[in-house]
Amino acid sequence: DAGSAAARPWSLWASVGRLSQRGWLVVVPLLVGVAVPFVIPLLDFEYIEGLQTLLPRGDPLTETFLEVQDHFGVSQIFPNTIVVLPPNPGDVTSRGWLNASCHAMKFMASNVTEVMRAHGREAGDASLQNFAMKASDFSGLMIQGGICTSLLISLLENPLAKKYGDFLVNGFSNEDRTATKVRVKTTLDPFSTVGQKWIAAVRDAMAASEVWVSDPSFPGDTTVLGEMHLTGMAQEQMDGAADTFASLPRVIGATLLIVMAVLGSAFRSAVVPLRAVLCLSWMLLVTFGLGVLVYQHGVLQSLGIRPFLTSPDPPAHHAMYWMTPCIAFSILVGLGLDYDIFLMDSVMEHWQEGKDARSAVIAALDQAGTIISAAGIIMFLAFSAMLASTTPMLNQVGFMLCVGVLLDCFVTTKVTIPTLMALVPDNANFWPLEQKTSKRERAFGGQTVFVQRPPPSFRRSLSWSH
Repeated sequence: DAGSAAARPWSLWASVGRLSQRGWLVVVPLLVGVAVPFVIPLLDFEYIEGLQTLLPRGDPLTETFLEVQDHFGVSQIFPNTIVVLPPNPGDVTSRGWLNASCHAMKFMASNVTEVMRAHGREAGDASLQNFAMKASDFSGLMIQGGICTSLLISLLENPLAKKYGDFLVNGFSNEDRTATKVRVKTTLDPFSTVGQKWIAAVRDAMAASEVWVSDPSFPGDTTVLGEMHLTGMAQEQMDGAADTFASLPRVIGATLLIVMAVLGSAFRSAVVPLRAVLCLSWMLLVTFGLGVLVYQHGVLQSLGIRPFLTSPDPPAHHAMYWMTPCIAFSILVGLGLDYDIFLMDSVMEHWQEGKDARSAVIAALDQAGTIISAAGIIMFLAFSAMLASTTPMLNQVGFMLCVGVLLDCFVTTKVTIPTLMALVPDNANFWPLEQKTSKRERAFGGQTVFVQRPPPSFRRSLSWSH
C-alpha cells in the first residue's frame, strides 16, 4: 500500500542520486574538473597505421614476420609502387618519353633527399640528416640500377629482339600499354612517422615532375609525363586514416544530431536530447582522453598495459592505432544511449504520474538503477576479453569500451543525470512537454468514470495513439 511504499527505504542508487542532487555545488565542478585532465591529452593525440598493431605480441608467427621484415626490409614486404599514366597509349615505348621520365626519377630522388635531410635538421635526427635516396632506388621500364633505359628499349624494337622487348615492356606495363609501374625502394619504415614524411616528400616530388625536359641540352623541349600515383599498403592506410579523421568531426556532429532527433521525437521534448548529448560528450571525452594517456603516454605500464611503439626509428614515441577511436566511438554512443534511455523512460513515467523532476529521477534510480548496473557489468565482462588480448588494436578498443561502459553505468546515470536535472527548473526538464495525465470520461449507469491514459515514454512513443 501507499504507507508501506513511503516507509520503504531508498535503494543504494536512489541514495546516490539524492546525494548528488543535494551536493550539486560540489558535483558540477567535480565533473568539469575530472574532464579537464583527460581533454588536454586529446590535443596531443597521434595515430599510427601498419600491420604490427593487428598482430598478437609474442606470437611465433608475429616474431617470424618481424624477423623476415628486419632481414629484407619493410619495402620488400610492403612494396611502394609509382603508377604512371602517360598522356598517349604508345608513350611507354617512346624513347623521348622514357628519357624524360628517367630524368624525372633522378630529380625526384634528389628532391626527396633534400626534403628528408631538412626534416632531420629540424628534428635533430642525425640518421635523417645523412639520409640519401638514390636513382637506383627506382626500378621501372625507364630506369634500372640508376641508368636510363630509353636507348635499350628502342633497340629492342628490332625484329630480332622484339620478343624479349615485349616481355620486358609487359613486365612493367599493362596489356594496353596505357600505364606503367615503377618500384621504389626505401630503408625507412613507411608506416612510421618518418616514413609518412618520406611518402609526402615523394608525392610532392612527383607533382613537380609531371612535365619534364626530355633532353637537358634542349630546355625548350618538354614532355608531359602524365599522372603519377604512389601506391602501396602504407599509402592506402595513410590516406584512409587521413580521410577518416578529416571527416570525423562531421561524422560526430551528424551522429549527435541524429541522436537528438530520435530522442526528441520519442520523448517529445527538446531538453531531454540536449542533456543526453551533454552526458555522452562528457563520457566520450574522458574515455578517449584516458585512452591517450594509457596508450600514448604509458601511464598504466606498471599494470601491464603497454603503449605501442610506432617505430624503432628515432625519435621513438607512441601512438594509437588509427581505427581504434573510430570503432570505439560508434559502440560507445550506442551503449551510452541504451543506459540513458533505460533511465529516462522510467523518469518520464514517474514525472507524468505527478512527481516533480527531482523526485522522478530518484524514483527511476530506485526502480531501474540495479538493472542498468547489472547490464553494465555484463558488458564490462564481455569487453574484458578484448582488454586481455595481446593484439594491440583489440587491447586498445577493449580498454576504451570497458572504461566507457563503467563511466556511463556508474557515473552518468547515477550522478550526472540527477545533478543536471536538479539544476533545471522542474517542468523545464521536459520542455515543451507538459506534466499532465490525459483522461477520458465514460458513462456507466449514470456514473462518470475517468480512465487515465498511460503517460508517454520511449517504449510507447511509436505505438501510442493520440
